[in-house]
Amino acid sequence: MKKILFFFLFTTQFTQAQITVSTIILSGNAKTQDDIIIRELSFEKNVSYATGDLDKRIEKSKENLVNLKLFNFVTINKTENKNSTAITIEVIEKWYIWPYPVFEISERNFNTWWKEFADNNYSDFSRLNYGVEFNWENFRGRNELLKLKIRKGFKEHYLLAYEVPYFNKNKTIGINTNLQFFRRKKTHFSTEENKLTYIESDTFNSIDYDLNTEITYRKNLHQKHKLKFTYLQSTITDSIAILNPNYLGNSLSNTSIYSLSYIFEYENRDYINYPLHGFSLSFGAKKYLSATANLKHFEFATKVDKYIEPYKRFYIGSSFKAKYSTEGEQPYFIQKALGYDHYVRGYEYYVVDGQSYWLSKTAVKYALVEKTTFDIPYLKMKQFNKSHYSLYLGVFSDLGYVIDNQNQEKNYINNLILWGKGIALDYVTYYDKLLRIEYSINALGEKGVFLHFSSPF
Repeated sequence: MKKILFFFLFTTQFTQAQITVSTIILSGNAKTQDDIIIRELSFEKNVSYATGDLDKRIEKSKENLVNLKLFNFVTINKTENKNSTAITIEVIEKWYIWPYPVFEISERNFNTWWKEFADNNYSDFSRLNYGVEFNWENFRGRNELLKLKIRKGFKEHYLLAYEVPYFNKNKTIGINTNLQFFRRKKTHFSTEENKLTYIESDTFNSIDYDLNTEITYRKNLHQKHKLKFTYLQSTITDSIAILNPNYLGNSLSNTSIYSLSYIFEYENRDYINYPLHGFSLSFGAKKYLSATANLKHFEFATKVDKYIEPYKRFYIGSSFKAKYSTEGEQPYFIQKALGYDHYVRGYEYYVVDGQSYWLSKTAVKYALVEKTTFDIPYLKMKQFNKSHYSLYLGVFSDLGYVIDNQNQEKNYINNLILWGKGIALDYVTYYDKLLRIEYSINALGEKGVFLHFSSPF
């Protein structure tokens, strides 16, 4: 009986209906070159696939194209004829040239800025940035990015960046480079009671020049390797060096820092800006070098994300990230842990500096409104006249821990488990826009409503 069952299962594998991709037809890509789209496909022309396998490959190809961030909508259809099929890929391109004014808050998050604004009787507009930014996405139709930024205000920022995803024949090697210049008249020079402490002057008291060059190698659709070189020159006034001798290390007022990083990324999520399905993994190692600041430690960082849909319209997302630094004194300005780009929800008002940390986030949510597409009739341009939105209600729980061996006595929640939980309402729409309204409670018993404009993970 076992032999008969084995024979049946074995022969079934080779009797599945096979279908050949005879033609791949692209439409709607007025700007984007064909090979940029073909590079993201999980199927090939003149290759045969089992019917079920081809359907999965088509769905995966659609996700890959969406994650290029070049298109508002992607549709892939099959037209079958006996043992072959023609596949039509229709895209609606985004608007790629964005010259727009910059008007933004210069804080770690909206609530921190609003609290400072309210504490100053709603009259202190100094923590605002203004200027102009020019982004040319999909430059030359090759998914390149050209960026220019001139920003004045609380934290002046000047940026010139150019990103090239591929420059070799096999479309596996790319390069990203940017040159940045920052200067400030109001600079945070230390962290006390887990709040940033500032010094203000009539002239600029901190200036940074930052050069980054990154070589990328995309082995296949899901794996990418990066090698990054960074040069930073930082100058501060003597006043900051006196107030915090460890700001740049060794009581310095000027230092040059070099770093070399390697990063591996595995990406297999359906929509990287707001994923509902899939898995991603990254790992990185960085080596710092600075003769003047005696900065020679290693950093290792990792992040793992997983998203599932156990029941219709119910979604679970989980993320874990960590950074570990080898032993050695570190200057203050590179000890950013939680409270900046990464944070435990409910602790948005706090900064937790340290040399190493870990952060775990989990969310369970329900789609109140699944992705809904609608036309905007009074807009004639196809890049804008079709939109989509979705709405999710969920609960979340975050845990974090920062290891701090240098400033623990000044900051009372360093080296403690941080726990935040609450409910969230997420609104997602086209052009990768996201609004999150969250009600959070932290382990200190503090409660609040917080606004965010990016993914929680």
